[in-house]
Amino acid sequence: MWTRMSSVVLGMGAILLGPALGTSEAHGGDGPRPDAVFYELTEEAVFRPDGFRDATSALEGKARPGSPLCPHGLQAYAKRFFPAAVAVKTTPRCRVVAIGRSVIDMKFGSGEISGTFWVVVNSVATNLTDAAELVVMTGSFTGHVQVRDLPTGRIIEILPGSVFKQEMALEGFPLPLPPNASFSFTGTFRLPFTVHHVAVYLTDRGELVPVLPEERALGEPTVRLEVNFE
Repeated sequence: MWTRMSSVVLGMGAILLGPALGTSEAHGGDGPRPDAVFYELTEEAVFRPDGFRDATSALEGKARPGSPLCPHGLQAYAKRFFPAAVAVKTTPRCRVVAIGRSVIDMKFGSGEISGTFWVVVNSVATNLTDAAELVVMTGSFTGHVQVRDLPTGRIIEILPGSVFKQEMALEGFPLPLPPNASFSFTGTFRLPFTVHHVAVYLTDRGELVPVLPEERALGEPTVRLEVNFE
Protein backbone atom coordinates (compact mmCIF):
# COMPACT_ATOMS: atom_id res chain seq x y z
CA MET A 1 0.00 0.00 0.00
CA TRP A 2 2.78 2.44 0.95
CA THR A 3 4.70 1.75 -2.27
CA ARG A 4 1.56 2.24 -4.35
CA MET A 5 0.69 5.52 -2.61
CA SER A 6 4.29 6.73 -2.98
CA SER A 7 4.15 6.06 -6.72
CA VAL A 8 0.95 8.07 -7.00
CA VAL A 9 2.44 11.01 -5.09
CA LEU A 10 5.62 10.98 -7.18
CA GLY A 11 3.61 10.78 -10.36
CA MET A 12 1.53 13.80 -9.37
CA GLY A 13 4.74 15.62 -8.45
CA ALA A 14 6.14 14.96 -11.89
CA ILE A 15 3.06 16.53 -13.46
CA LEU A 16 3.22 19.59 -11.18
CA LEU A 17 6.95 20.16 -11.55
CA GLY A 18 7.13 19.32 -15.23
CA PRO A 19 10.59 18.99 -16.84
CA ALA A 20 12.29 20.27 -13.67
CA LEU A 21 11.69 16.91 -11.99
CA GLY A 22 14.19 14.30 -13.15
CA THR A 23 14.11 10.56 -12.58
CA SER A 24 17.81 9.66 -12.30
CA GLU A 25 19.77 9.28 -9.08
CA ALA A 26 20.26 12.45 -7.06
CA HIS A 27 23.71 13.17 -8.43
CA GLY A 28 21.95 13.79 -11.72
CA GLY A 29 24.16 11.64 -13.92
CA ASP A 30 27.05 14.12 -13.70
CA GLY A 31 30.13 11.93 -14.24
CA PRO A 32 30.62 8.44 -12.78
CA ARG A 33 28.31 7.08 -10.13
CA PRO A 34 29.44 7.49 -6.51
CA ASP A 35 31.69 4.87 -4.91
CA ALA A 36 29.30 4.75 -1.96
CA VAL A 37 25.88 6.16 -1.12
CA PHE A 38 24.64 6.58 2.44
CA TYR A 39 21.36 7.70 3.96
CA GLU A 40 20.96 9.45 7.29
CA LEU A 41 18.73 7.32 9.52
CA THR A 42 18.77 9.48 12.67
CA GLU A 43 20.24 12.81 13.74
CA GLU A 44 20.52 14.84 16.95
CA ALA A 45 21.47 18.50 16.47
CA VAL A 46 22.01 21.52 18.75
CA PHE A 47 22.83 25.16 18.01
CA ARG A 48 25.70 26.30 20.22
CA PRO A 49 26.07 29.83 21.66
CA ASP A 50 29.18 30.33 19.49
CA GLY A 51 27.11 30.06 16.29
CA PHE A 52 27.94 26.47 15.38
CA ARG A 53 25.53 23.64 14.63
CA ASP A 54 26.73 20.45 16.35
CA ALA A 55 25.06 17.24 15.18
CA THR A 56 25.49 13.48 15.42
CA SER A 57 24.03 11.13 12.80
CA ALA A 58 23.59 7.42 12.18
CA LEU A 59 24.00 6.46 8.52
CA GLU A 60 23.70 3.33 6.43
CA GLY A 61 24.58 2.66 2.83
CA LYS A 62 26.29 0.54 0.20
CA ALA A 63 29.80 0.72 -1.25
CA ARG A 64 31.18 -0.33 -4.63
CA PRO A 65 33.27 -3.54 -4.67
CA GLY A 66 36.96 -2.69 -4.91
CA SER A 67 36.56 0.62 -3.09
CA PRO A 68 38.25 1.24 0.29
CA LEU A 69 34.90 0.56 1.98
CA CYS A 70 34.50 -2.75 0.15
CA PRO A 71 37.88 -4.43 -0.50
CA HIS A 72 37.83 -7.22 -3.07
CA GLY A 73 37.28 -10.59 -1.41
CA LEU A 74 36.19 -9.27 1.99
CA GLN A 75 32.71 -10.80 1.95
CA ALA A 76 33.94 -14.10 0.51
CA TYR A 77 36.60 -14.22 3.21
CA ALA A 78 33.95 -13.58 5.88
CA LYS A 79 31.91 -16.48 4.51
CA ARG A 80 34.93 -18.79 5.02
CA PHE A 81 36.04 -17.17 8.28
CA PHE A 82 32.86 -17.76 10.28
CA PRO A 83 31.63 -21.28 11.10
CA ALA A 84 28.90 -22.90 9.03
CA ALA A 85 26.32 -22.20 11.73
CA VAL A 86 26.78 -18.45 11.19
CA ALA A 87 26.18 -18.80 7.41
CA VAL A 88 27.27 -15.40 6.11
CA LYS A 89 25.33 -14.07 3.11
CA THR A 90 27.27 -12.17 0.43
CA THR A 91 25.81 -9.25 -1.54
CA PRO A 92 26.79 -7.40 -4.76
CA ARG A 93 27.90 -4.34 -2.77
CA CYS A 94 29.16 -4.00 0.79
CA ARG A 95 26.76 -2.70 3.40
CA VAL A 96 28.32 0.01 5.59
CA VAL A 97 26.95 1.68 8.73
CA ALA A 98 28.45 4.75 10.36
CA ILE A 99 28.12 7.18 13.24
CA GLY A 100 29.25 10.67 12.26
CA ARG A 101 29.54 14.10 13.85
CA SER A 102 29.37 17.41 12.03
CA VAL A 103 30.22 20.85 13.43
CA ILE A 104 29.29 23.67 11.02
CA ASP A 105 29.62 27.45 11.33
CA MET A 106 26.11 28.71 10.61
CA LYS A 107 27.38 32.09 9.37
CA PHE A 108 29.95 30.93 6.82
CA GLY A 109 28.78 27.35 6.19
CA SER A 110 32.20 25.80 6.79
CA GLY A 111 32.85 22.98 9.19
CA GLU A 112 34.24 19.56 9.99
CA ILE A 113 32.99 15.98 10.02
CA SER A 114 34.35 12.91 11.81
CA GLY A 115 33.18 9.48 12.81
CA THR A 116 33.47 5.71 12.75
CA PHE A 117 32.26 3.19 10.17
CA TRP A 118 31.64 -0.54 10.20
CA VAL A 119 31.39 -2.84 7.17
CA VAL A 120 28.74 -5.42 8.02
CA VAL A 121 27.33 -8.60 6.51
CA ASN A 122 24.12 -10.49 7.04
CA SER A 123 24.04 -14.01 8.44
CA VAL A 124 21.77 -16.68 9.81
CA ALA A 125 23.23 -16.05 13.27
CA THR A 126 22.23 -12.37 13.19
CA ASN A 127 18.86 -12.73 11.41
CA LEU A 128 18.71 -12.77 7.62
CA THR A 129 15.43 -10.85 7.58
CA ASP A 130 16.59 -7.56 9.08
CA ALA A 131 19.50 -5.33 8.05
CA ALA A 132 23.11 -6.56 8.04
CA GLU A 133 24.92 -6.22 11.37
CA LEU A 134 27.83 -8.68 11.67
CA VAL A 135 31.05 -6.60 11.61
CA VAL A 136 33.83 -7.62 9.19
CA MET A 137 35.82 -4.35 8.97
CA THR A 138 35.97 -1.08 10.88
CA GLY A 139 37.56 2.32 10.42
CA SER A 140 37.20 6.06 10.87
CA PHE A 141 36.86 9.22 8.79
CA THR A 142 37.58 12.93 9.11
CA GLY A 143 37.03 15.81 6.75
CA HIS A 144 36.10 19.40 6.04
CA VAL A 145 32.77 20.52 4.61
CA GLN A 146 31.29 23.62 3.01
CA VAL A 147 27.64 24.50 2.51
CA ARG A 148 27.34 25.24 -1.21
CA ASP A 149 24.08 27.20 -1.31
CA LEU A 150 23.73 29.42 1.75
CA PRO A 151 21.25 30.17 3.23
CA THR A 152 19.10 27.23 2.04
CA GLY A 153 21.79 24.62 2.75
CA ARG A 154 20.38 22.03 0.37
CA ILE A 155 23.84 20.82 -0.69
CA ILE A 156 26.89 20.41 1.55
CA GLU A 157 30.18 19.45 -0.08
CA ILE A 158 32.89 17.31 1.52
CA LEU A 159 36.11 19.00 0.48
CA PRO A 160 39.29 17.40 -0.97
CA GLY A 161 41.70 16.18 1.66
CA SER A 162 39.07 14.34 3.70
CA VAL A 163 40.18 10.81 4.60
CA PHE A 164 38.88 7.34 5.43
CA LYS A 165 41.07 4.93 7.41
CA GLN A 166 40.73 1.16 7.40
CA GLU A 167 41.62 0.29 10.98
CA MET A 168 40.65 -3.36 11.47
CA ALA A 169 39.37 -6.30 9.44
CA LEU A 170 38.73 -9.97 10.16
CA GLU A 171 41.87 -11.70 11.39
CA GLY A 172 43.94 -12.91 8.47
CA PHE A 173 42.20 -10.85 5.79
CA PRO A 174 44.86 -9.15 3.65
CA LEU A 175 43.88 -5.48 3.47
CA PRO A 176 45.15 -3.82 0.25
CA LEU A 177 47.18 -1.37 2.33
CA PRO A 178 48.57 -1.58 5.89
CA PRO A 179 46.14 -0.85 8.76
CA ASN A 180 45.49 2.87 9.34
CA ALA A 181 46.31 3.71 5.72
CA SER A 182 44.40 6.79 4.57
CA PHE A 183 42.17 7.06 1.50
CA SER A 184 41.28 10.54 0.29
CA PHE A 185 37.67 11.19 -0.62
CA THR A 186 35.19 13.90 -1.50
CA GLY A 187 31.43 13.82 -1.26
CA THR A 188 28.09 15.54 -1.30
CA PHE A 189 25.32 15.71 1.25
CA ARG A 190 21.94 16.31 -0.41
CA LEU A 191 19.26 17.53 1.99
CA PRO A 192 15.66 16.79 1.00
CA PHE A 193 13.18 19.65 0.67
CA THR A 194 9.59 20.00 -0.47
CA VAL A 195 8.28 21.38 -3.77
CA HIS A 196 4.52 21.21 -4.42
CA HIS A 197 4.16 18.71 -1.54
CA VAL A 198 6.78 16.39 -3.09
CA ALA A 199 10.08 15.65 -1.29
CA VAL A 200 13.00 16.18 -3.67
CA TYR A 201 16.79 16.43 -3.85
CA LEU A 202 18.75 19.02 -5.83
CA THR A 203 21.27 17.64 -8.33
CA ASP A 204 24.62 19.16 -9.29
CA ARG A 205 22.97 20.44 -12.46
CA GLY A 206 20.25 22.24 -10.52
CA GLU A 207 17.56 19.68 -11.39
CA LEU A 208 15.03 18.26 -8.96
CA VAL A 209 14.72 14.50 -8.44
CA PRO A 210 12.14 12.88 -6.16
CA VAL A 211 13.06 11.18 -2.92
CA LEU A 212 12.23 7.55 -3.69
CA PRO A 213 10.51 5.18 -1.23
CA GLU A 214 13.82 3.39 -0.51
CA GLU A 215 15.40 6.76 0.34
CA ARG A 216 13.21 7.15 3.42
CA ALA A 217 13.54 5.97 7.02
CA LEU A 218 10.25 5.07 8.72
CA GLY A 219 8.53 7.00 5.96
CA GLU A 220 10.55 10.22 6.39
CA PRO A 221 12.80 11.58 3.59
CA THR A 222 16.48 11.19 4.48
CA VAL A 223 19.65 13.14 3.82
CA ARG A 224 21.60 11.44 1.02
CA LEU A 225 25.40 11.27 1.14
CA GLU A 226 27.42 10.42 -1.97
CA VAL A 227 31.10 9.49 -1.51
CA ASN A 228 33.81 9.43 -4.18
CA PHE A 229 37.35 8.20 -3.55
CA GLU A 230 40.19 10.05 -5.20
